[in-house]
Formats: sequence, structure tokens, C-alpha cells
Amino acid sequence: MTEQEMMALLRKKLDSGMVRYQKEWRQKPASELVELASEIAAAQFVYKELSEGSYSAEYMEYLLRFENPLEVVTGQWISEQTVDFSEELTHALWTLWDKGESESEYTLDPDYAPVSAEEVRITLREFIEAHPNAAFDMMTPGGYVYLTPETAQLLLAGHSVKGNLGSAEFARDVPAEELLEQEICTADFSKGAWRILSDHNPEPRLEQGPFEQGVTMC
Repeated sequence: MTEQEMMALLRKKLDSGMVRYQKEWRQKPASELVELASEIAAAQFVYKELSEGSYSAEYMEYLLRFENPLEVVTGQWISEQTVDFSEELTHALWTLWDKGESESEYTLDPDYAPVSAEEVRITLREFIEAHPNAAFDMMTPGGYVYLTPETAQLLLAGHSVKGNLGSAEFARDVPAEELLEQEICTADFSKGAWRILSDHNPEPRLEQGPFEQGVTMC
């Protein structure tokens, strides 16, 4: 079977699968359709993507083994969307705060008095506590430190962690007290880890509210 023939057969199966889905959807009450919105969107997305034939012949041939390949791929696609996007959302919030561009694009609340930047410094301790499941790739005054979620929790518990000045041969133990009170200067979430630049706290902390109020750059 040629690639064109495989694609034609796959499209025929996809069309049949979509007709089956649409028949099921039409038989459901509106209230239930609302609950199925994500499933419907997933099926429509997969149908469109596969129908365009932009994927490898090996994948297409494998899908032809199934009576209803649309149902198979849709099920897998939905299962892979059950991901914790909390860190990505946190990065989005950080970017909003850091750049401040939205203040000129959206209407501000005239009755709200912003908290003074001097009152909302964020230490590394607070940042780790706010992101308990994240990894941290940090540039500190004493060199580079990488923390897995597990070593970050050990650091909070008072254990030393490994750091270096840019080469493994200069590795050293970095005490918890050296790191935890450093302030966050910049933070960027990328490829599953927070990239952080930190610096020593130059002066005593003022009393502050919870992390969600924001952070201060060094």
C-alpha cells in the first residue's frame, strides 16, 4: 500500500470516527455537552491534525490497525493533558509583575494602593516554599547551585547543598544559611526549572505580606 493509499484509508476512518462522535454528541443534553467541552475540543483538534496528513507514514500505518483511530488518538491526547501547569502559570504571573506592561494595556483600579516595593522583598527561602515541586538553577554570589525538588526541600530543612564556581572541580558545600536569606533578583521558568539570579540581602527585612503580593528585584 502506497503512502497516498494509506492516507486515503486513514481519512476514511477518521471521517467515520468523527461521524460517530457527532452522533453521540447530538444525543446528549446541553448540560452534559458543557461537561464534555474539553473532550469535544480534543476530538476536533486530533481530527483536523491527522486529516491534514502532516505526520510520518509510520504513524499513519500504525493507526490504520485500529477500527476507530480517531478515538484512540483522542484518548491518548486527553490523557497527556493531565499535566500540572502551576509553574507555567506562576511564570506567567511573574512576567506580568516583572515587565509591568499590562499596566498600560488594561484599566487599573483607582481605589487600590499598591504595596511599596521595599515591603515585598522575596528571599530564596520564600521562593522555594512557594514552589515545592520545582527545580532551581541558580546563579548566586557564591557561584552556581542547582537544586532538584528533593534537594530544595533538604535545603529548607537546613542541609548544605553542592555549588560550584562554574566547574565541577571547584565544587563546594554551600550552607543553608548562606543561601536561604538571599533575595531573588530575577527568575525565569524554562524547561522545567526556575532560572534564578540571587544576591545577599543588603539590609534588615521589613515586615511583609504573603508571597502572592509580589517580589522585589535586587
